Amino acid sequence: MYDLDTLHLMNDRAYEEYHRKKAITTLEVLREKLHNTRPPSISLLLNVFQNAETYNEFVVLVREYLPEREREILAKTSPHEQMACFASHFEERYLPLHPSFKEGECEDDYREILRNIPVTVMGFGWEDYHELNDHRLGIQLMSFLFEPPFAEDSDQQGERVALADGFPPAYRAEAQRVPTGGITLTAAERILKGKKWLPLQHWAAYINMSTGNWFLDMDNEMFYSGGEMNGWDKDVVEEMKKLWFQAQAYYDKMMNFALWLEGEKEGPAHFKQTVDFILANLQAGDVRGGVKDG
Repeated sequence: MYDLDTLHLMNDRAYEEYHRKKAITTLEVLREKLHNTRPPSISLLLNVFQNAETYNEFVVLVREYLPEREREILAKTSPHEQMACFASHFEERYLPLHPSFKEGECEDDYREILRNIPVTVMGFGWEDYHELNDHRLGIQLMSFLFEPPFAEDSDQQGERVALADGFPPAYRAEAQRVPTGGITLTAAERILKGKKWLPLQHWAAYINMSTGNWFLDMDNEMFYSGGEMNGWDKDVVEEMKKLWFQAQAYYDKMMNFALWLEGEKEGPAHFKQTVDFILANLQAGDVRGGVKDG
């Protein structure tokens, strides 16, 4: 038998236990609902309020190009995470955007991705030519064969000639047979034909930004100075996708030729074969100032 005070105490404890369990159950239900609905974070909401216009433009971009990924992308908790997710899936379907987006290193501002199609260009610009010594041997050898892109630039001429001094001894003697100013792009287009020599002709066009491919003829300086293609447009994106894959194939063939020239055992012989072929086919006008005897 329980006395009245004990019964009251037990009743109070039962009441408290009932409401404690009810509160826990309610919190669990709320947690489950939050997990399923994935509401935006406070930081994302603040960004949306502060950048409402650009956020809306980004949402339009997502719906236009990756509609099936909209929920996944917009569920990310910050603009740079959303742009990173967008860039990753965009690359799978179209072409790569600048690595800073995919790696989440861009500014926390949608304008970074909205102002144009932020691709990576591949042009061999003025600075690249002035830094030839930093490139692999095959690239140096190919570049040495041709006159500099800016033939009137005395610095480029001097740097081209100085390249030979840094060549391994096995290449140096053959390099001395190449006309002092290098052969012209016009000569390269005439002489270097066929499957074997075409990649070398392509290199001559590449360093002169004359390949006809937008990605290969546009360097970073030109791109960021306003030389980009039109802004976000579906037709432009499809065209860029096609040009990107063409540029990759074009570049790979040139690098394979560079590898052929710099082979550890056969490279010097391949370079000699290349110089022999070019000299055997030179004509008046193929070199500024006349043709040098081989």
